[in-house]
Amino acid sequence: MRLVTTTADLAPYYTDRSVAAPLAGMRATGFRHIDLSMYNIVYKGSPWIAPGDGWKREVEKCMEIAARDGLDFCQAHSPDGEHFREGEARDALIMATHRSIEACALLGIPHTVMHAAGCGPDEAEFRRRNIEFYRMFEEDAERFGVDILAENSASAWNPEYFLRTGAEMRAFVEEAGIQRLHLCWDTGHGNVQGCDQYSDVLAMGPELRALHVQDNYGNADSHVMPLAGTVNYDDLIRGLIDAGYKGDFTFEGSTTLRVPSAWPHYRRNVKPGDRLAVPPLSSQQEMIRVMYGIGEWMLGSYGLFEKEN
Repeated sequence: MRLVTTTADLAPYYTDRSVAAPLAGMRATGFRHIDLSMYNIVYKGSPWIAPGDGWKREVEKCMEIAARDGLDFCQAHSPDGEHFREGEARDALIMATHRSIEACALLGIPHTVMHAAGCGPDEAEFRRRNIEFYRMFEEDAERFGVDILAENSASAWNPEYFLRTGAEMRAFVEEAGIQRLHLCWDTGHGNVQGCDQYSDVLAMGPELRALHVQDNYGNADSHVMPLAGTVNYDDLIRGLIDAGYKGDFTFEGSTTLRVPSAWPHYRRNVKPGDRLAVPPLSSQQEMIRVMYGIGEWMLGSYGLFEKEN
């Protein structure tokens, strides 16, 4: 199993909002396999929502940096935005998502994680409207050969999100019947939800195609590195083995060292001129190297670690 981490690890350290910018610092982390975060590409002035092909220049820059630094792209995260309320914000999300799927194809990325969204307290309505949303991208997924992966969340901060357990996730994709719609399991979300991660992984079975591996204390979506919280990773890995999981071990421990704006834990009383509010880039890269070593030990303990070429 390959160790992968997300470009979101380094994104806060670059004023350039291009998806390519954080790649420049990835080689120093020890990771070679990369999850390309396109989560924050919907913003005023973004080439991803502007006329023309300006967004493709960001993709080309990703290719250049990856070729230079010996990186490859294993998965992606699609954009965040307004799913259901009609208007410019929703139109922007839809445009950026279409383009993000094409970007995956250009970069050889086999699947992208696309969040569902809450739309009220009725679970059946949640399923219906989110299936309709995913269907908007079904043609792109087929055309470009890119799978779309729904992700679990937790009731603690997302009470109208009804993909919380492995059983709910599996039932959702079976009801949708979309050939290229599968699943990503977020270990931190599952921990806050109080899931038995072994059972949930088994419940998803072959529909589980990717992971977001992160930790917390079961009370918030903290996104710290594995073993810095209370997730039982033996349960997770035994589940992956017994379910015949064939995907990667992809980290989302980006905020083990936190910048002031890192949701949901904000550094208190930050003032202009504070010198210690943001850990230096070198420390963040070193933290990610430590996370790589932890992942190597975790997977190696079960004979699953795939060494770099």
